[in-house]
Amino acid sequence: MKMDLSKMELINEASYLTAQNAKLYRVIMRVLYNEKELFNSQLSTEEIYSKLLEYPDLGEIKIEIVKSAMSQLTSWGNVTPMQDPKRVSTIEEYKNKIYKYSLTERSVKIERMTIELENLFSENNTISTSLLDRIYDSLLKIERIIKSNNAKEVSEWWRNLQEDFRRLDQNFSDYIHSFASVNGQKLISSLDFILHKDKFIEYLRDFIHVLQQNSGKIENVLLRIDSTIKEDLINTIVICELDVPRTTTESADEYDIEQKIYNQWHALYHWFVSENGNESKCNIAMDYTNEIIRKIINNAVMLMQLQNSGVSRKQDYNKFMRIFANCSDINEAHCLSSHLFGAMSAHHYKFNSHRSTDSIFENAIDLLPQIFEIKPRTRSYKPKVRTEGFENRALDKSTKRAERIAKIEREQQLIEGLIKDNRICFADISDSVLPEQLRIIMLKWIAFANQNKMHIGMTEFGRKYLLYKGNGTITLHFTDGDLVTPDYTFEFEDKNNE
Repeated sequence: MKMDLSKMELINEASYLTAQNAKLYRVIMRVLYNEKELFNSQLSTEEIYSKLLEYPDLGEIKIEIVKSAMSQLTSWGNVTPMQDPKRVSTIEEYKNKIYKYSLTERSVKIERMTIELENLFSENNTISTSLLDRIYDSLLKIERIIKSNNAKEVSEWWRNLQEDFRRLDQNFSDYIHSFASVNGQKLISSLDFILHKDKFIEYLRDFIHVLQQNSGKIENVLLRIDSTIKEDLINTIVICELDVPRTTTESADEYDIEQKIYNQWHALYHWFVSENGNESKCNIAMDYTNEIIRKIINNAVMLMQLQNSGVSRKQDYNKFMRIFANCSDINEAHCLSSHLFGAMSAHHYKFNSHRSTDSIFENAIDLLPQIFEIKPRTRSYKPKVRTEGFENRALDKSTKRAERIAKIEREQQLIEGLIKDNRICFADISDSVLPEQLRIIMLKWIAFANQNKMHIGMTEFGRKYLLYKGNGTITLHFTDGDLVTPDYTFEFEDKNNE
């Protein structure tokens, strides 16, 4: 559903909650709200002032402060002033306009919201398993609902289904959050919680059992509903929702209602059905519940161990001393000590090495030993360096030098074979298949000559050349492939002029 940004403006009626004198404003609003609940919807300034005097924590309050506060609440749109004609006896009193104030409809809803927020943590978060049965029974009536022409029956069915689903999702979320909160973690970590842990675990396990039983049935019902039945159902609900009379002057938007109902159905479907690799919220709920049970059990075990850690082991130590006293020699006493208390001095080494097997059933004794060199952890330690003489590599150097000279001479012979009248034209050699070395050499010459404006370069063999670029492109054939290049020409200096 697309948001109406024109409605996303500042809510002036909520300004009294964060104003500088918010405490006084909130008490006045609560007084007006309580009186409205008692069907006394209009109060004068004097009546409000008398009610405020019942709260000494507010301090000393004057009637002028109350009048100023009522004027401010009127400007925010929280109260509606109505002149009281019965209390007017003179023209001066009529000019001063003695008002009675009543809460506006928006202010009533805001005040109800604040009351819910105040009682949020005092409510008990419980999980009702009967909601699952009601959702399952409602889904079984889909075919009859689609065929029904009674708009009232269809609207009532859909609203009951959504209300049950909303309560199920909200109650479970609140219950889980109560355990995940800081206070919940402190609760399950306290010694007093050990007395009640069995009841909590039994309660949560019963919920998982009921959820497993009903979620499977609900999932099967939802999977049997194909796209045609779903579209017919949504259209039927949209038509019934449009027929519901509304008190607002604005007409209901069919597209917004259809999107809202589709999103509600989508949320219900994915709460119980896993799809496209996304786990259903029902499975996530069971995982969370199992995790809570595991934490409760682990914390209970840890608390029991902490509680037992302070128990005196005097009798155990007396028994150990008698066993040591009965040892025949010191070696037997050493063996007994190792058995009871473990090794007196142990060194633990950890190495990041590969084992011959990853089997968990393989005993460490059966594995082959591994040898690691242990170096001292002192800064002055330096490993020993073996001194060796220098190897004479003059023969290798002369051999590689001769190979390099021979390679240059071969390349020079290839280049000299292409030069005609001190020129190498790409157009003249385009029909020949040239060695790979010539491609590398000529590309190097082209890059070198293009680095200056005169397009002059020097070959590896000491000859100057001038690079000309012709029109069009030429395809040169080499042993390792073809090269498409502009029609270049290398013009070399005459050897007699060098």
